[in-house]
Amino acid sequence: APPRLGARPPLSLSLRSSMPSFEVSVGESASDVSKTLGEYIAKQSASAIASRNRFSIAFSGGSLPKLACSDIVGSSTVEFGKWDVFFVDERCVPLDHADSNYKSLSENLLSKLATPIPPAQVFAYDPSSSSPEDAAAKYADSVRANVPPSASGGLPSFDLLLLGMGEDGHTASLFPGHALLGESDKIVAHILDSPKPPPERITLTYPLIKASKEVAVVAAGAGKASLLKEILGGRGHAGDAYPVERACNVDGKLKWFIDQPAAADLDMASLTVF
Repeated sequence: APPRLGARPPLSLSLRSSMPSFEVSVGESASDVSKTLGEYIAKQSASAIASRNRFSIAFSGGSLPKLACSDIVGSSTVEFGKWDVFFVDERCVPLDHADSNYKSLSENLLSKLATPIPPAQVFAYDPSSSSPEDAAAKYADSVRANVPPSASGGLPSFDLLLLGMGEDGHTASLFPGHALLGESDKIVAHILDSPKPPPERITLTYPLIKASKEVAVVAAGAGKASLLKEILGGRGHAGDAYPVERACNVDGKLKWFIDQPAAADLDMASLTVF
């Protein structure tokens, strides 16, 4: 069994891989993960704002908004008014629907800020779109218009993408075995047959994800332990069996923020502390 981390600060660990280079932070509890993640988001925000006076960030849904925002939401130093907020994926439902990722982020961040992010800087999907395909095309236009390309040009480059991980290894709305895994032309695509309800969604695709400056996956809870052993434990599987493994930033790096229950099956001795 891996050693308990006790009250020590979260560990940052580097894993060698032929796939994206993994860097992992393990917190004792989900609240520790939120604190470390909040500090990381604040650092990325400050860096981007110092560089170009804006910070572009995209959030996934599920449990991620609560984990990502519960600590940083109370910050008095983060310049939230200079954030441009996007969604890694969205369910094609009304924005006040229980399944809406926008609703989740609103409840965990947007509605709680002392100084709100201007509504014009929160880029939700358009529920009045004629179809999921139309919604995806509109969202791609919003991304292109509001997220600048990297210094070398090319695709829009988010300052930070925050991803979740399903127990089947999916991330965003990119599911194992689905045709969207091979999408190379569109930066935002629609899906009509999500294996996880609701079936109709829009999602960022790998080309856009991999153009981002920073990409991080957040996973907490014992339910993620066996899958993380597959992905992070070096068991020699194909390396891209799970969609989350193929996500990385423009430099081929992927950060992981996980808690001790999620790390329970990992052999800590096999990881290199950096």
